[in-house]
Amino acid sequence: MEVRQAQLGKPYIFGAASVGDNPKGFDCSSYTQWVLAKSGIKLPRTAQTQWDATKRIDANDVKAGDLVFFHGTYNAGTYITHVGMMLNKTKMINASGKEVKYTEITNSYWSAHLAGFGRVK
Repeated sequence: MEVRQAQLGKPYIFGAASVGDNPKGFDCSSYTQWVLAKSGIKLPRTAQTQWDATKRIDANDVKAGDLVFFHGTYNAGTYITHVGMMLNKTKMINASGKEVKYTEITNSYWSAHLAGFGRVK
């Protein structure tokens, strides 16, 4: 099983720092940061700073490993409030709710908050 999927079911912990080989839990941006760090890619800590650090890509160009960003999912004082990692053109893996899980970005909640897609520069 690949690194990003090996964390399925790991608890969602708001503000969790992703340290070590087997973190106790993740929030959305610590999850994407941790997964990419396993490939030697440094990414900032928060969803907003990850948005700022990635190149915008069109939905038609999305591939596995690209990041998907959302706005308005809670009052964070920033435009971008959530991030996930794409598995294909419609499915992401992300830390939200209670755990790291698969989610369709086409469902009514996520599609209403979709801000865009980013690729690590």
